[in-house]
Amino acid sequence: MNKKTIFLTVLGMVLGLSACNNSGVSQADYDALLKEKEALVSEVKSLRDSIKLLSFPADQRLAKIKKLVSEQSYQQALQGISDLTKTFPSSAEATTAKDMIPQINSLIEKKKAEEERIKALGFKAVKQSLTATIDYNKIELSNISIGNTFTHDSYDDRYFYNTADRDNKYISVAMKVTSSSKEPKLPQLAVYTVSGDKMNLVETFRTEFARWNDYGSYLGNYHDNGNDFAKTSSVRFKLGAEVSQEILKKPYAIVMMNANVLTREYDKWENPPVSYVGSGSYPSILSLENFTAGNYTLVKLANL
Repeated sequence: MNKKTIFLTVLGMVLGLSACNNSGVSQADYDALLKEKEALVSEVKSLRDSIKLLSFPADQRLAKIKKLVSEQSYQQALQGISDLTKTFPSSAEATTAKDMIPQINSLIEKKKAEEERIKALGFKAVKQSLTATIDYNKIELSNISIGNTFTHDSYDDRYFYNTADRDNKYISVAMKVTSSSKEPKLPQLAVYTVSGDKMNLVETFRTEFARWNDYGSYLGNYHDNGNDFAKTSSVRFKLGAEVSQEILKKPYAIVMMNANVLTREYDKWENPPVSYVGSGSYPSILSLENFTAGNYTLVKLANL
């Protein structure tokens, strides 16, 4: 008799017992029937749990364990091996899974050692990079500078600029974006101070176009194909963030969230009428784990 048949038989008995009452039955017999009913209910639960376990076969369990290992979810993989060997102790999959345990333990130790090394070195252990690929965008950063002005939207031999307030400076960055999308969103950069194993948000960068064909295209009198991803795969931008000079004397970092968050907007009353707006919603504090997890790119680390 298979487990499904047993389950249905026991369930029928439980339903039959539930209909009993004290009519024509002694108290002792009735108490005995109640005990038997409780035992049968327990057996039904056990059978139900067994059916649930067997509905997740050994080969699927082993496949999930391997996937967890590839995702570096080592503790979950070990728990999966334990469950597999208990449920299917004599299966070939259980043998294979048990053979994986030494390898997983070794990977756990290596991961711990790497985490400790990174923690000991601090943010200096995080690789600085001026390039990144974020979904459909390839990002190239250059010409990081600090000055009293932030220049952008050049045309001919002219340009627009913003002047920093007293005791402040602008951090300027050139950005080239090459995109496979005709309407891409863009990433945003931010400035953080560095204190021990934490970073604290100071300011996010504004994003402007680097150059226009001429003043007429800047005003929107006619279209500039060089600043439209629908017409060209690469567009150049200028990024600027105004921060206090005191910030620049301390350890600080330029950070890029690995996400495309700025959206192209058009407003015919603005000059230029095209702009990229939005926010990356940068957290107030970043830790080493944010970088080792691949959520952020460390563009530049200064004064450390």
